[in-house]
Amino acid sequence: MEISAVINPVNTIEMDEVIQKLKDNGYSELVSCLIDNDNECYTKKGRLNKSATGRKLGWKGKQLEDALKEMKELLSKDFDV
Repeated sequence: MEISAVINPVNTIEMDEVIQKLKDNGYSELVSCLIDNDNECYTKKGRLNKSATGRKLGWKGKQLEDALKEMKELLSKDFDV
């Protein structure tokens, strides 16, 4: 079994808390899109594909950029981002 295949319950709980915090602060649509469409919203190397994400949401590039910046600021209080 690969190490990456092992699920750490603490990490899962922490990730659930981060997701819920983002959803509670008005980013539910974006978070759900990223989770539900991970094969389209992320490249094979795991990088965010902003163009594909924007198309999925029907958002302009500036709207997506602003939302990502706000989310980063929100999470920077909890993490060293």
